[in-house]
Amino acid sequence: MKRLILMGEPHHGNIGDNAIAIAERKLIEEFFGDYILYALGEKNLDICAERAKKYIQDEDIILLHGGGNVGDTYERPEKGRRRIIELFPNNKIIMFPQTVYFSDTEEGKKQLEISKNIYNNHPNLVLIAREKPSYEFLKEHFTNAKIYLTPDIVLTLDEQKEIKREGALLVFRTDKEKVISDECIKEIENKISEVYDSFIYSDMSLGSGIVNIAGKYRDTILENKFKQFQSAEVAITDRLHGMIFAAITGTPCVVFGNFNHKIEKSYDWIKDLGYIFFCNKFEDFDEAFEKARKVEKKTYDNKFAKDMILKVLKDEINMEI
Repeated sequence: MKRLILMGEPHHGNIGDNAIAIAERKLIEEFFGDYILYALGEKNLDICAERAKKYIQDEDIILLHGGGNVGDTYERPEKGRRRIIELFPNNKIIMFPQTVYFSDTEEGKKQLEISKNIYNNHPNLVLIAREKPSYEFLKEHFTNAKIYLTPDIVLTLDEQKEIKREGALLVFRTDKEKVISDECIKEIENKISEVYDSFIYSDMSLGSGIVNIAGKYRDTILENKFKQFQSAEVAITDRLHGMIFAAITGTPCVVFGNFNHKIEKSYDWIKDLGYIFFCNKFEDFDEAFEKARKVEKKTYDNKFAKDMILKVLKDEINMEI
C-alpha cells in the first residue's frame, strides 16, 4: 500500500495558504491516484506527528505544505517543519514550493543556523523553492538536500469564468507585512474613482481568530474569493496570492512588492501574461493602472506550472516505487 502523508495543512484564515492546500490536494488526486493520501494539519503539528509516528512506515513519503514561511518571519511553521524533519530520518520528505527568508538580524542568523543543522542532517530531503532568490539561498545553505525551482503551486489552478465584470477590487495587507501607506491607498482610491463607478475592498485573510478551515468550508471560501476576482474589471493588490488569483482568473491587475522578494520574483513567472503589471514603487502606479484597465486579451494557461511541479514530484516520488 503506497502512502503519501501531507503535513502542515493550514487551519488559519490566510486564503492564499488555503489555496495552496487545495492545489496540493488536486495535484495529488489527479496524478498520484494510486497512493493513499493522509494529512496532518498545522495546529500542534509537532505533537500530532509524534503521536502518528508509530503509524508511519519508512517507505511512506512525507509532503510538507508549501507557502511563504521558511525562515524567521513566522515561528510556528518553521518549528513544526524542523520537528518533522527530525522525527522522520528514514522517510523521503518533499517540501512543496516555498519562499525562504531569514532576516539579516542576530535572531535571523540564529534561526538559520538551527534550521541548517536540522535540514542538513536529513539524508533524503527534497526542497522546492517558488522563486529564484529562495532557490539560490537553499542551494547555498541547505547543501545536503535536493533543491528545485518551480512556480507557486496555486498557479497550477485555472479559475477563469465568464462572469460580468464591474469596477475595481482592492486587496491590501493589514498585517505585519504591510508596506503600502494609508495615504497611498487613498490616492489609489481617488484614481480609481475617476474611472469606475464602484470599487470594493477585500482581503486574503479572514483574520487571526479564524481556525479549523477545512473541507467544504475551505472550498466555499475559495470559491467566493475567486468570484470576487472573476467579477472585477481590474484588481490592485500588494499580496502575492492577490496577484496569483488575478492571474488564474484572467483579471487585469496592478501589484506592489512587499518587504522581501516573494512578490517581485514570483511575478517573473507570469510577467509575460500581458495583464499583470508590477510596480517597483508607488510612483509607477498611474502608468500601470492605465495599462491594466485597457487590456483586452486576458487568457491564462496553467500548463507551465503543472508541468514544472509535476516533473519534480513524479521524479522524486517514482524513485520510491
